[in-house]
Amino acid sequence: MDSNLLKVFVEVANEKSISKGALNLGFAQSNVTSRIQQLEKSLGVSLFHRVPKGVILTTEGEKLYSYAVKIVKKLNLQIMKCKI
Repeated sequence: MDSNLLKVFVEVANEKSISKGALNLGFAQSNVTSRIQQLEKSLGVSLFHRVPKGVILTTEGEKLYSYAVKIVKKLNLQIMKCKI
C-alpha cells in the first residue's frame, strides 16, 4: 500500500471534506478523489460516506483511521530524522 494514499486519507478524514483536504495537501480535488477511490479499491471497502457538506467515515474507515494516523506519524518522524 502506498503511504501517500494513507496521508491523503488521514487529511480528508481530519477535515471531513475532500475539498478542504485537497487544499491542505496542495492537490486538486479530483486528484484527492482519485487517490481515495484507489485506496478504497485496493482495500475492497468504502472508507467514506459522501454527504452534502463533505464526508464521514464508514465503519471500515474508522477502523483504518486509527492505524493510518499511527503510520503517517511514524513516517513523518522518519522523514524528519533523515533531514537531520
